Amino acid sequence: MVLSMPRPYKHPKTGVYWYRQRTPALIRAVAAGKSVIVTIDCRISQPKIGATVQVSLGTKDVAEAKRLAGEAQSQFDQVWLSFNNAPVKLSLRQIVALAGEVYRAWKLMLEDEPGSAVDWAARRERRERWDGKPQPLPTQRALMIDPPPSLREKWGSWVDGALLEHHLTVDTETYQRLLVEFDRALRDVFDLLERRANGDYSPDLVGQRFPTVELPAQAEKRTEVGGGNQDALTLSALLDHKQATQSKKARTFDTYRAKIADLVKLIGHEDAATITRDDVRRWRDALIGRGLATKTINDQYLAALKSTLRHGVKEFSLASNVADLIRDERDAPTTDGGKGYSAEQAKAILAATFRGSQKSLSAPHQRAVFWVPWISAYTGLRVSEITQFQGRHLRREDDVTFMLITPEDGSTKGGNAWTMAIHPHLIEMGLIDMFQAIGDGPAFYTPYPAGTDLKALEDHRAGESAGKVANWITEELGIAAPGGRPNHAWRHSFTSLCRKHRVDKEPRDFMLGSRSQTDAREGYGDWPPDVIDAEIRKLPRFEVAMTDWRPTLETVRPEPIRNTAKSPKAQRPSLRLRKPRAIKERL
Repeated sequence: MVLSMPRPYKHPKTGVYWYRQRTPALIRAVAAGKSVIVTIDCRISQPKIGATVQVSLGTKDVAEAKRLAGEAQSQFDQVWLSFNNAPVKLSLRQIVALAGEVYRAWKLMLEDEPGSAVDWAARRERRERWDGKPQPLPTQRALMIDPPPSLREKWGSWVDGALLEHHLTVDTETYQRLLVEFDRALRDVFDLLERRANGDYSPDLVGQRFPTVELPAQAEKRTEVGGGNQDALTLSALLDHKQATQSKKARTFDTYRAKIADLVKLIGHEDAATITRDDVRRWRDALIGRGLATKTINDQYLAALKSTLRHGVKEFSLASNVADLIRDERDAPTTDGGKGYSAEQAKAILAATFRGSQKSLSAPHQRAVFWVPWISAYTGLRVSEITQFQGRHLRREDDVTFMLITPEDGSTKGGNAWTMAIHPHLIEMGLIDMFQAIGDGPAFYTPYPAGTDLKALEDHRAGESAGKVANWITEELGIAAPGGRPNHAWRHSFTSLCRKHRVDKEPRDFMLGSRSQTDAREGYGDWPPDVIDAEIRKLPRFEVAMTDWRPTLETVRPEPIRNTAKSPKAQRPSLRLRKPRAIKERL
């Protein structure tokens, strides 16, 4: 790939020289939005690729800038090649060598001052405890208290960073082997640091097992998506292009990739042009055979494939969408009960809140177990909209106190904001007093640092809080949730209650965060708080045995976002930039 060589330019405010180059058109769709690591004069930068990519040269001297421009160009050339090459398969020696880099980085920064031996021992004990637990299935993970982290969750960001530093793209098998070897290497260095913390500075024999890094040049050409070569129309490439050209949340594409990976595992390839209708049919039948629900198969697995192939038909030369019309046509299973909690179940759950959880929970999660079922019962809000609620959005207008549900606190359906009335019973129980005591931040999860964009979070802590509530209902109370969804069942219960007590449909739907898809006029005008308040007062109180006990009002300090594969838009800094204190805080 022949590229013209740009010149460095001076920043108009700082006077520091920068180097910028236009992203080659052949790889722009695949590379857009991705961050890369470049090293210039021993300084490591992590620019994001857009229409261009640019990096500071770190100097105000024009002669020095010209010298460093060549180094920057060399780095950019490696970046472009990494996107233009097919994924490589690394040998075990090369994989272990990469793992050795992370071993040596931790050793270099922490060996002289490793900190507390007690802390390292506690981490080892926790690791050994997880080693004795089998990895749960994805469907089980959401229902578990403190599930064991997967290797991807633990070390994915470190593997991604190592690949970025070497401008490598590897195949799926190599990536999984890298996770395993990084796990071994980090276990070894943690054991070493525990020995150092105990005063044992005997020779490090374990570190000698890592060979020198000698990686292959990525020479196998990968054709541009849509360039006329059908071999280029892989499902992964189509998804990358779809994500680069659409505004859906990153979480949606992560879900698509996970579902499509299941198909690829079955048929043994991801060439979109050679996938047949029979392949899709076999996949659907296999999903049915695994016991997945009809809705899950149609709305998650098949929907992900159909959306991806549809993009190939619309944007590129894919002849047809072979997944169209293939569905799981089984009837949904019938249930003896309703969609929501019965009156007896609802009262049993609400009465149990006064006993709290038998498990050792953080202060925010204790409050969630008590308050979230009550708020759900009287509002029908999605549980995540409750658990992510911030005290600053408790408002008062025309003598009515209400909750402002807003995407500023996290994800809401359709990105909408609306007012939610507070039932008088909740006020009597002290809900408003609780929010005011906690302050402007969240009551039900550990706060993020000031300035965190809560809308951009891919794994909001409010979700963990919602999971604690669901586990408490199903595991501690032993109440089987209708449809297997202990939190969602409250929305059905609230809707049934509204119908029974003649709450008008329009305000009911508004409070539920729903918007009519058939009558645009329902979107006209506003909903003053006193109107919503009048409707919510139509609902009777839940008469259960109550006590004066309430969960703690203890506030907790903000904690930074953990830098894992699920962190929002977070990229792992280079190993060479990490400081000992920063590493300790991550553990």
